[in-house]
Amino acid sequence: MSTHIHPENIPPSQRDIARAAGASQGAVSLALNNSPRLSTKLRDHIQAVARQLGYRPNPYLSGLSAYRKQRRRPNYQATLAWVSSYPPGVRHWRDIPTFQHYFEGASRRANELGYQLEAFELATPDMTPARMSQILKTRNIPGILIAPQPGSRARFPLNLDHLSAITFGYTLAAPRLHLVTHNHFRGMEVLVRTLRARGYRRIGLALEAENDLRFDRIIGSAFLREQSDWPASSRIPIFGERQLTPANFLSWMRRYKPDAIATYWEPALPTLLDAGLRVPADIGLAMLSIPHRDGTLAGMWENPEVVGARALESLVEMVHRGERGIPEHPSCVLIESTWTEGKTIRPSA
Repeated sequence: MSTHIHPENIPPSQRDIARAAGASQGAVSLALNNSPRLSTKLRDHIQAVARQLGYRPNPYLSGLSAYRKQRRRPNYQATLAWVSSYPPGVRHWRDIPTFQHYFEGASRRANELGYQLEAFELATPDMTPARMSQILKTRNIPGILIAPQPGSRARFPLNLDHLSAITFGYTLAAPRLHLVTHNHFRGMEVLVRTLRARGYRRIGLALEAENDLRFDRIIGSAFLREQSDWPASSRIPIFGERQLTPANFLSWMRRYKPDAIATYWEPALPTLLDAGLRVPADIGLAMLSIPHRDGTLAGMWENPEVVGARALESLVEMVHRGERGIPEHPSCVLIESTWTEGKTIRPSA
């Protein structure tokens, strides 16, 4: 490396950095923008030289550069990975509408930013963590979106030392990563308060124990917080068995006689109808996450494509900063959900 010393108080130019690092100005430009198009070794070397010379980003030029990038269609930057851990024989993530919307939102945003998002399956019979890591390295993939896990409190087996990584929701217990999800607590507040405004008073929460864990117990906590403001006669114990079935669901209903139900359980509506109940004439039903906005089910729309897009943006920002591995201080980005009218509760007056 050159021994060229830059004068004090005069910021080095990219030409100065290129000369000192023994690299081209084009490579310096890519390195200072943390471009994944440059090898990690060369990028780190150029950045170290720039720091030694006293380089500091100019915020005005950085803002101008960002503005210009927004106005032009970006060139292809790199491929990013969506990594799923759903094993064969378990409902595939593409069959879960919310997860499919995550992927679609992330893919669309990736294309807008000059990236491509490709899905990888970690739990297929011929795949191992070591092989997956090698594939990502060989493909020069700088960052991954870790899809929601099939179970709660999961552990992700890949070495992330050389990868930027973002996950969705709370199913990943280790390692602790930056995550993006919808605001479950606020969603419960909006749902319950909407039902109360429609005249429902004995609102019950039908929540499988596993789902409670998947959402880090936020759903049950938010419901109990709302319920604490109601008269004792209106408070119904949360259905908290390990698994919901038509039999135990109807048994819980007959015992506590709710006039409206909040749930994630997709078979709730057909179960109520099969039991001879009229919805919403006899009982109201509001979904904590509606799969489609087709006007049938009332409840919360998680804005899953927005969640996916924001996760992708966060990942690209990490790639550009050169932030890899497990973060020291994981952050959580919450996206607000939206109340959606449907035919399963009383209309507003």
